[in-house]
Amino acid sequence: MAPTSTRFRVPTDPITRLRSRLGQISDLKDFSTDPYSAMDRLHDRNGPVSWVGTGPIRFALLLGPEANEFVLGNTDLFSWSRAFEGLVPLAGPGALLVNDGERHRRLRSLVQPAFTARAVHAHVATVRAHVDRVVDTWERADVVEVSGAFRTALRRATIQSLFGSRAVADDAPLQARLQTVHEAIDTSSLVRRVQSLGLPSWKRALAARAHVQSWVAGEIARYREAGGDPERHVLGTLLRSRDADGAGLTEDELSDQLISLLEAGAETTSSAFVWTLYEALADRRVWEALAEEVREHAPEGEELGAEHVERMDLLDRVVRETLRLHPATVVASRMTATPFRFGGHGFGPGSKIVFSPYHTHRLASVWTDPLRFDPGRWDPSGDGYRKPRPHEYLPFGGGPHRCVGAAFATLAVKTAIAQVVRRADLWLARKGAHPSGLIGMRPKEGLTVLVTGTHEANKDEEATV
Repeated sequence: MAPTSTRFRVPTDPITRLRSRLGQISDLKDFSTDPYSAMDRLHDRNGPVSWVGTGPIRFALLLGPEANEFVLGNTDLFSWSRAFEGLVPLAGPGALLVNDGERHRRLRSLVQPAFTARAVHAHVATVRAHVDRVVDTWERADVVEVSGAFRTALRRATIQSLFGSRAVADDAPLQARLQTVHEAIDTSSLVRRVQSLGLPSWKRALAARAHVQSWVAGEIARYREAGGDPERHVLGTLLRSRDADGAGLTEDELSDQLISLLEAGAETTSSAFVWTLYEALADRRVWEALAEEVREHAPEGEELGAEHVERMDLLDRVVRETLRLHPATVVASRMTATPFRFGGHGFGPGSKIVFSPYHTHRLASVWTDPLRFDPGRWDPSGDGYRKPRPHEYLPFGGGPHRCVGAAFATLAVKTAIAQVVRRADLWLARKGAHPSGLIGMRPKEGLTVLVTGTHEANKDEEATV
């Protein structure tokens, strides 16, 4: 790897240079409108490196498994915090998302205890109960759009897992403000840069974030005034967590972690759930096989728990395949800190880099029949099984910044799917879903289903909210 201070190749001929710039501006417009198709076209045309945009919104799009491997394997070349500095007003300066280096390592070590396997298993009943509240509203022959209801339900489950059951008593205002913050985060860098100049949408997002921060501060104060809480939830774990020097999270760091988990954690979980439900219903063989597996491992009369879910091999493969085709995060960013070369291009300090798990997950050079939903590709006993390398499958990112709540989100999705399968007979009302969003990508058209039957929840399951 030969260092260089050249940020990109600049054509010497003025006409060629102008055409190149205009082309890159056109590519930026395409990427901002439809990043999914734009990445395919740019990769086909330019290979692993494409320069997109101009001026302060110029970035290099690095595509393919080799690009992922390079970026994730050379963390010293990049600055995570500089890449996400535009999100600091919404995420908070103490959030894991916007930090790197030693501070990121310290923050992660303090947050990680809240997401151990034991801690994650404790929240299964919460997820299950909030899913039941949605299913309880269905009747035979109903045609219902379910993505909005489950987004609310899984966000509510996240709130309860973070702060305890009292926190969901009147959460509608909080949910509305979290949605406002998410909509500001889930935009392209071009749109966000324009918004941050002072547009009303940005001001609304900042005001919503301030309200969420005030709400979180109130929950922290109530927890302390009560001298703790018998419920096992994330807030209590974070307050008790200590680093090697015996120090815990500062007040601002604690607040920023909780807000990030409220916003990003709930969005990624609900979007992954909706896509999994869509894919399972799109192939009746998959849905019926899931129903059989759920009946086998969680018989009627037994309360669905983590021990049941973890025995469901087909469910695991269905979720893995869903996250391959529909990863929650479409693209990830870095900012160059040290000069380097990749793919025949030079990158100097300050170059913005964007790479894409979504694009890699759909490459024919990596996956057989990549656009086909095939849970069987994850079956180790299958003839066509091939374990992907780490840089080929990145549903929750990779490297030191891999999502700290990945295990929580995955188990929540599995629990929610298993409980829906257990409680309802559904048919997909419409196929051909199109993706929307860059963070928490979800079906643009929502998800509409026909309810052909429902089953009562167990009495002990009903009592957990």
